[in-house]
Amino acid sequence: MKKMYVFVICVMLMACSQDDSVQPQEVEEVEAIGDFSLSGKFLAPNQTDPISNAQVTLFKAEQKQAETLTNSEGVFIFNELFEGSYTVLLEKGHFSSTLNVEMEAGQETNSVDIGNIDIQEFPRIGVVTGHYDTIENILYDMGLVNPITSAPLFDIIEGNPSGKPTANAKLHRGQQPHDFGKTANSNPYLMTNVDFTLEELLTDSGQLAEYDILFFNCGLDTSKAELNDNIYNYVNNGGILYATDWAFPFLEHIHNLDGNSYLSFAEPHKSGVSLSTEATILDATLSNWLEDNFGISANGTLTIDEFLNSWQVVESHDETQVLPWLNGSVDYLDANDDFVTDTKNLAFTYQIGEGGIFYSSFHTENNEEGFSDVDRIMEYMVFELSTLGQVQE
Repeated sequence: MKKMYVFVICVMLMACSQDDSVQPQEVEEVEAIGDFSLSGKFLAPNQTDPISNAQVTLFKAEQKQAETLTNSEGVFIFNELFEGSYTVLLEKGHFSSTLNVEMEAGQETNSVDIGNIDIQEFPRIGVVTGHYDTIENILYDMGLVNPITSAPLFDIIEGNPSGKPTANAKLHRGQQPHDFGKTANSNPYLMTNVDFTLEELLTDSGQLAEYDILFFNCGLDTSKAELNDNIYNYVNNGGILYATDWAFPFLEHIHNLDGNSYLSFAEPHKSGVSLSTEATILDATLSNWLEDNFGISANGTLTIDEFLNSWQVVESHDETQVLPWLNGSVDYLDANDDFVTDTKNLAFTYQIGEGGIFYSSFHTENNEEGFSDVDRIMEYMVFELSTLGQVQE
């Protein structure tokens, strides 16, 4: 019995030894971590206004190393970097800047702050003039201007060659006058600077295709909105269209050709009565940008007071395809000419094909210098517009 016991023990030890020989321990590889950091702040070309939610990509030897987004104040940071030469690409849609950065051992600090980086590359922009809106003032104040000549870095196209509105704003009963129509620019650089009109632009698909973004101010000539399909093709093929208030017939034509009712415009047309509303901001990123940088919208609301005397109400929108940005309680007239008070969405973005559209029922400020609170929304939307149709990787 004793010998048998010893034999069993030997067999067990041999089995354990063989098991150990075929099951080597795996050594976990620990990825090395650099001790450099890189930060900066992305600004509008006026070198003042921050660009939020912009894409920032870091390259080394043309290979992507990391990517991030700017915060509400335009700030970004990359951590755990190694020594070497880097390229930083900052993009907000069609607006961008690129710069090279050297991370060297022996620097005073390994935390490298490259400071403010303003936009250097611009999309091709066309602004069509109107009698009740002047988005060109905002573009100019944003810094889309040649710093040497003071000329705008965008085309200004005559939207109403007759010099008269295609339809007159009228006061509804119970309404007070509102000072619109005085849109002659005090800035001498913001006059028409191309030799073709809106009508000529709409009939030239090649000319349309040269623009990345087109701005249609309220009060332009809409009589030709349904005469050609070029504006639909422009958007469907990647163009971006900004339109306010009375420019809505262009959108109706685009919707008809696309076969989708993205926005449903209330009838009778131009029945809006309210001249102001306390609007709720529906997008947290916009609300944070306004509050963190300009002290606007601390409670998530904003006074919208830039309506025409008879503005276009949006009855409804396709919730699966259209993004509303803010809404408020407003008064308007129904088909029986009765006052109605209801909460309505007031600004929207949506994609069509490879391009996109922004529409608002209110305007830019026409009678004050600098940015009003409403102008700040429009400024933000200019940059948001340029991202429509683009898919972030």
